[in-house]
Amino acid sequence: MSQLRKENTDRKASTQALIPYKTMLPDGTCHIGGKKYSQTVEFYDTNYQLATFDEKGSKFSSWCDILNYFDDSIEFQNTYENQIIDKDSMIKYVKINDVNDSYNDIRKEYSNIRIENLFGGNNGRSIKKYLTFTTEAKNLREARAKLNTVANEVIQLFADMKVSARKLSGEERLESMYKSLNPFTTQPFLFDWDLVRKGYDTKDFIAPSSVKFVGKNQFEIGNAYGCVTSINILAGELSDRIIADFLDKTEGLVSLNFHIKPFDQIKALKYVRGKLSDVQKMKIDEQKKAFQAGYDSDILPESIQIYLNELKGLLEDLNSKNERLFDITITVRQYALSKQKSNLQLETLSRITQKNNCKLISLDYMQEEALASSLPIGYNDVPIARSLPTSAVAVFIPFSTQEVFQAGGTYYGLNQVTKNMILADRLKLKNPNGLYLGVPGGGKSFAVKREITDIFLTRDDDIFITDPEGEYYPIVQHLKGQIVKISSNSPHHINPLDININAANLQDENPVATKSDFIISLCELIVSDKLGLTAEERSAIDKCTKRLYQRFFSNSPSRENMPTLADLQKEFKAADVVHTLNRVANSLEMYVTGSQNIFAYRTNVDIDNRLVCFDIKELGSQLKKIAQLIIQDQVWCKVSENRNIKTTRYYIDEFHLLLRDEQTAKYSVEMWKRFRKWGGVPTGITQNVKDLLSSPEIANILDNSDFIYMLSQANGDRKILQEKLDISDAQIKYVKGSQPGHGLVFYGDIILPFEDDFPENTIMFQLLNTDPAKRKIPANLN
Repeated sequence: MSQLRKENTDRKASTQALIPYKTMLPDGTCHIGGKKYSQTVEFYDTNYQLATFDEKGSKFSSWCDILNYFDDSIEFQNTYENQIIDKDSMIKYVKINDVNDSYNDIRKEYSNIRIENLFGGNNGRSIKKYLTFTTEAKNLREARAKLNTVANEVIQLFADMKVSARKLSGEERLESMYKSLNPFTTQPFLFDWDLVRKGYDTKDFIAPSSVKFVGKNQFEIGNAYGCVTSINILAGELSDRIIADFLDKTEGLVSLNFHIKPFDQIKALKYVRGKLSDVQKMKIDEQKKAFQAGYDSDILPESIQIYLNELKGLLEDLNSKNERLFDITITVRQYALSKQKSNLQLETLSRITQKNNCKLISLDYMQEEALASSLPIGYNDVPIARSLPTSAVAVFIPFSTQEVFQAGGTYYGLNQVTKNMILADRLKLKNPNGLYLGVPGGGKSFAVKREITDIFLTRDDDIFITDPEGEYYPIVQHLKGQIVKISSNSPHHINPLDININAANLQDENPVATKSDFIISLCELIVSDKLGLTAEERSAIDKCTKRLYQRFFSNSPSRENMPTLADLQKEFKAADVVHTLNRVANSLEMYVTGSQNIFAYRTNVDIDNRLVCFDIKELGSQLKKIAQLIIQDQVWCKVSENRNIKTTRYYIDEFHLLLRDEQTAKYSVEMWKRFRKWGGVPTGITQNVKDLLSSPEIANILDNSDFIYMLSQANGDRKILQEKLDISDAQIKYVKGSQPGHGLVFYGDIILPFEDDFPENTIMFQLLNTDPAKRKIPANLN
């Protein structure tokens, strides 16, 4: 703590005097002075710019409700500013540390790719949004009670519009002011309440090392050059992108502050009527002058007529609509690293304001007051205000596009709008089930393999893949995974009757009953009868299955004595069921001793490998269906085995093939319902969206997938998805003829346009790439 003491001892008292508050308390309540107290709520972004017209209207209306919440006893300040990101702490989120295994070559390369993409969009800056509200009270106790109520209700109003918000603690408010007063600093915010209790002022921890006011409208603060200006609104029609333009299109650090003082509604009506009366009097005076000069008295100066119409409209809105009146002061604080850059940035800000029907006004000889007023404290000493109704204030809407950047998340590309990294953890979703959708050549396989590699290198999850086209070999081999080639001439075998050996110890689900459902579905596929199995056959199969596994579990169960299809067929020929199951037993013959007996043996491959890929490319259509069903059940066995131990991921390429057959479709629907409870995360990969909606039951797969990675879509599929997923016209364009690796990602309620232009001169690209034209190294690299 000696460093902290030294830094704060060196602060100059003159810089502390610039900070306009008396006391900051641990709970975030600030005593500004006299009877004034404030608290601050931080809120986050939501999708607005890419929302549908109706969604935009709804969000705008909700934002108006938040503004109208405040009565004349509470003044409030909206602060939107860029802050420098601590790069070292951000890198920790995306860097993949080396592990004592054989994959550090690709791990290090991929880690560097993630780090390079980290600062591509925001140039090392983050956007903060604060709402600070101020009230007068006789004492701290009364102020705290009132402010806490306001904070809770405001947070709920944000929640109603699906915007996350939280009240800041005293330390967090001090840190926000520290970053406002110490631009471009590389020193972290250091603070200790124990030192405050020993006599230190909280301002000691946040005051800049120096402030020098230069000329009439600039100042030097620490190692930066600063300036605070005001905004004059020139027209009634404003763009709702003005805040986004200020924060996104400037290179330095910018802070917009809106100091808003609500009118009492009765006083507001009286005020507007008074203004209207004054203008009407001006109108009469002008008409008299015109008459005396011999002109037509109906010809009035345009400014009077415009002002008159505006006041009449405002009075009508205050009387009949959800409008209130506010006095609003708008300031723009900007910091740059040199005086030249500061001047250039002022020119940029001026162009932005002009484009948005506003004008930037120099605050000559008021820089000290303006700087103090730019801090998120709830203090305003800039004597420039304009009266505006709710809708006019709400046009300065602070929402643009949501970001997803979660610690421990998987990399899914960059936000196309902001160029910020998308880092998302599917396990944090209510339903982590997922879908990858897109036309051939759109980048589905590459994106899936990138996610698989990311998961493999950063987590301990087990990963299974169904590979109908034999295209996952390079990455699976490089990661030393197990490739299970299923074909008539392959030595690899998987046993469809495998069951979790510890199944008897599971309390909340009957695994034998689950296995019976699978065997019934398998038999229906094998019988290949349009009418399927009869009720009697189903009942008899269930009876045989229970009997088979009862013997297995009562006789030292192990993988070596796991039942096989031959044992099942023998059970079907038992005296008490042979008449009922004769048809089924005979149908099994080809798969037990006949030419299609590839599933008649016990499993002889390493299913315990962390990465297992089932290659079914060489199977015919009927046998491929059976294989896919058996693979699903194999994965389910692993899911039940891994329960409460680790996550099991299952990737199913050409997923639509499973949805075209009643039995495999039914099993897939059940898998989508069951896996989450048991720690499984299924992911379907398909180009055929229509198959996902072929029946209400199958449509549940789409409904139960909170993660959808959508690449370029065919016209018909695009229309289906736009309607089904409520995608706006502005969003759908990102999957219309988009280049490979570009599209939309759905993460819960969040929709983001993404791009992933993965560097081609890397080992990882060559391992994931399926485009022969771009392959530069052998596919069997390991």
